[in-house]
Amino acid sequence: MGSMFSRDPRPSIHEAKRRRRRPALLFVLLLCLLVVLALFWPGEERRTAARTSPPSLPPLPGPFPAGPFQQKADWAASMRLAEARIEKDQNLGQALDRLGLDQSQAYELTQAASEVMDIKKMQPGAELRVYREPRTGRPMRFECDQGQGDCVLVVATPEGYAATRQDYPPITNLEAVEGTIRQSLWESAVEAQGLDPEVVLSFSDIFSYDVDFSTEVQPGDSFKILFEKHYRRGEYLGPGRVLAATFTNEGRRLTAYYFANRQGEGGYYDASGRALRKMFLKSPLRYRRISSFFSLARFHPILKIYRPHLGVDYAAPKGTPVETVADGVVVFLGEKGGYGRRVEIRHGQGYATSYAHLSRYAKGLKAGQRVKQGDLIGYVGATGLATGPHLDFRVAHSKRFIDPLSIKQTPAPPIKVSERKAFLDMVQQAQAAMERRLAARP
Repeated sequence: MGSMFSRDPRPSIHEAKRRRRRPALLFVLLLCLLVVLALFWPGEERRTAARTSPPSLPPLPGPFPAGPFQQKADWAASMRLAEARIEKDQNLGQALDRLGLDQSQAYELTQAASEVMDIKKMQPGAELRVYREPRTGRPMRFECDQGQGDCVLVVATPEGYAATRQDYPPITNLEAVEGTIRQSLWESAVEAQGLDPEVVLSFSDIFSYDVDFSTEVQPGDSFKILFEKHYRRGEYLGPGRVLAATFTNEGRRLTAYYFANRQGEGGYYDASGRALRKMFLKSPLRYRRISSFFSLARFHPILKIYRPHLGVDYAAPKGTPVETVADGVVVFLGEKGGYGRRVEIRHGQGYATSYAHLSRYAKGLKAGQRVKQGDLIGYVGATGLATGPHLDFRVAHSKRFIDPLSIKQTPAPPIKVSERKAFLDMVQQAQAAMERRLAARP
């Protein structure tokens, strides 16, 4: 007989009921789980949509507040603007009167401006701008731009007008152009591409020691130019210096790079550091054609006889500037028989040059004056025995005339060894700048 404390092996009624409900409860929980998964687990279409739909972007911010330049532009647009230039023999008061200011307004602005400038020395061409309040007509801002970035500013304040002087230094950008010559450098660069004539003149000057642009330029020749462009207050001032250039002439490739040494002396050199400047320019005119070459027996069109022509004739329009081809001293200036108006210059190493048939001389030029290569000495004409406007150009060496087109040029010194690394670094930078800008051109 077992102990009274021994357990009955048969389950109680309540426990048996719990055991019977347990599988049903598990089934219900599993069913709920399947329903939840079916509702929230993404199917293939949902997963594809999730992969292809763009991510949501944050909402755009509200409008940005206007910056100082925009604020000034908005303010200026709300004002009445009057503009004028100082004319010859005109003072500031008269110019302000022309802008519609009454005497008292002109007096107030003039008095304020006189604190920072000498109003008695106004230069013709100075630009004036007056911004007036539309309703009352009161001047709120006055600008006097005297050029070269020097600007006087007068503004209205609660205590009256206050004046100050502001300097606007030019901003320099770099630009590059390239082209192929069809007829002439001028036609291909200025007329076809709209390049500033000053850039073309500088380009021809750079290579003028090695190329005669009147006789040696051929269709198919090509050029590349990297140059500066100056701006002030958003206005284009003009071109600056040519920094790098290449010219391919009948397969011959010439290069030029501007480099200034430690003393600030600048010049043009090829990619190896050899100076482009030589003792003589190729010719004394920039744009012209040769109408008569050096000859020992040329038929004279007026005298109707054969006689030596110991120089080169350059046909060019009357008034075309004539430049000296080398440094020297003027030894003669005046009329000389069939040569008409003539200038003679003595150079170093036994050389002398003459320029004949001039219409007039450069202002202030006189005998005994020292001139530099490229200086203006006169203008093309037809004085003396001449059938039309042209320049008779001659070169003598040791008092004997020689063909100007056959002169063997003596180059200037090359880059110094101590500055060679700085020069080569500059060449690489100029080449990279040129290629980047050419690639960006439309």
